[in-house]
Amino acid sequence: MSDYRKIIAVCGVWLYEEKEYGFIKELNKMCSEKGYVVMAFNFSIDTMTLEDDIIREKKLLELMSYLDCSAVIIMGETIKSERMFDCIKKNIKSMNVPTFTLECPIEGCINISMCFGDGFRNIVNHIIKDHGCRKVNMIAGVKDNSFSEDRIQVYKEVLQENGIPFEEKRLGYGNFWDRPARQVTEQFLEEGDIPEAIICANDVMAVAACKVLDERGIHVPEDIIVTGFDGIESAKINYPSISTVAPDYEEEVNLIFQMLEKIEKCEKVDLDKTYKISFKVLKNQSCGCGKIDEREARDRISTFSVLANDQKWHMMALNKMLLYSSEKDKLSDMTSLLEESIGLWVNNLYFVAVYEQFYNGSDELAIQEKPGYAKEDSCVTLLNEQNYDINRDRTPFKEEILMPDMKEIFRTDNGYDMFMVRLINTKSDLYGYIIEGFRDVDARSMRRCEEFGLFLSTAITAVLKNQKLIQLNEKLRRINKEMEQASIRDYLTELYNRRGFYDELYKIVHSKDNEGKYLTFCSIDMDGLKIINDTYGHDDGDFALKALASAIKHFAIRNGICARYGGDEFVCALLTEVETNFNADIIRARFKSTFDKNKELAEKPYDVCASIGCRCAMITPGLNLDELMRIADEEMYQDKLSRRKSRD
Repeated sequence: MSDYRKIIAVCGVWLYEEKEYGFIKELNKMCSEKGYVVMAFNFSIDTMTLEDDIIREKKLLELMSYLDCSAVIIMGETIKSERMFDCIKKNIKSMNVPTFTLECPIEGCINISMCFGDGFRNIVNHIIKDHGCRKVNMIAGVKDNSFSEDRIQVYKEVLQENGIPFEEKRLGYGNFWDRPARQVTEQFLEEGDIPEAIICANDVMAVAACKVLDERGIHVPEDIIVTGFDGIESAKINYPSISTVAPDYEEEVNLIFQMLEKIEKCEKVDLDKTYKISFKVLKNQSCGCGKIDEREARDRISTFSVLANDQKWHMMALNKMLLYSSEKDKLSDMTSLLEESIGLWVNNLYFVAVYEQFYNGSDELAIQEKPGYAKEDSCVTLLNEQNYDINRDRTPFKEEILMPDMKEIFRTDNGYDMFMVRLINTKSDLYGYIIEGFRDVDARSMRRCEEFGLFLSTAITAVLKNQKLIQLNEKLRRINKEMEQASIRDYLTELYNRRGFYDELYKIVHSKDNEGKYLTFCSIDMDGLKIINDTYGHDDGDFALKALASAIKHFAIRNGICARYGGDEFVCALLTEVETNFNADIIRARFKSTFDKNKELAEKPYDVCASIGCRCAMITPGLNLDELMRIADEEMYQDKLSRRKSRD
């Protein structure tokens, strides 16, 4: 025998619900005996009418296709979307493995269907023939729904077979749910023609009807018989326990394994046939056939007490996780929080993977407005806890392997008897997925996985929104800084403009620390800019301006500030410990050393030069800055005039 179990994938919506769990429980039992293991892929939405829903839930099908499955089982009654069925058909065709469909015939698959009509007929016959009821009302499901209408037709047929005329007033629609069923029961009682029995199209509505009758002081079954359909757990624990009809899941699972054995032996399986599964009538207290078993009742109460306590602690842990996650802005910070949150249930395997793009929180992704569906298949482990050990390896891995060392969880000796996969998502974002492995799986543990997924999705959303807010604030800070710089900088040369220069100059002059130091102010006017513009074009004129600006900036780089006043006018101010003796020729020589290093300028057919005036003064409270600048301007004009005469 192999050390590893073969995989049977099950996909459907809300697989933790009682009906679905009833089948999975029986399947899981048989898998344990036959060397298989169940991997359940749990969709979150049954209708999936929007394109976003389809795109998101298709990811679950992709994950399923990565597994080396021996078979796939599709629980079709849970899926209401035709478009989703089209996706499923395409996916299972690409997987090329034996596929079983329950209540959703698909060409090329082994289609299995429950004999709902026969099962419902048996319970109606039991009430009319065995109990002799003539006034028989019915609470159907959703109007025009095929499952509901089929049961209505059976109800009418059995009435006719027993010579009972159908009366429209005795039929109501409870939509397969509690509240509408209560309303229908109230309407029956208000009619005044009290029925002898109320036959319900499912157990949920039967339980609701019993509650209404009890509130009205009407006893079941002494005054009115009530029956259900489905055989769910809540019908068994109701008082009185509901007489109902339950699918024979054992027969259904046996059929699946019989077919698998045939396929393994290369024997032919008829794919054109729909295989029918029968129902079992469960005669309980609500029709008067069942006896009260006090010990069984006590056992059930004890079980539900444990479940209620489990749910309380689980909700407290998850609410704590949600509360603390609202303060975090990195998914990597959630690991310790998750480990603490699930500490009460470490006997299970918990694996959480998020897409690397979310884990790293790139700016582009974090601030996008469109739905955040994963575009890359690289994942990072957010949590990996199994066999009471925590693996904190955060090495990215490809989505197609589902989880590192995936094969090892399917070992026959690892202690997990089933796994469930669920997406981590919101309506508009898909973050990753959860894999949970169960020891001694029950409906509560499957529902716990769903609760964990919902809370984790919300927690991750909170963290990413915090991350987005921080990034937006940082972006806003950068924009504000750029705007501030734009208001004090010259766009061409990137030197200060007039406003920026004066702001900085006044800071220098009015600083107490600078009193007694020397300020040298230089007025600089570029020579020949008009000639360059007229002869070589404005691009060359801009180039010449930037070359001069670079030389001025280099001259004042260590202890000064410089600016372009506008046009061809520049200024700079130097702060020194001692008085300077700069003049125009010294500064021009400094500029020339910078020009000589400019290879692009050397290739130009013109020179860049400037007229310069400068004046130095000590910084004192009485320093007349305007007078200092005026004198420097006069010297610059004198320099320009003298150089022009020398050229003439």
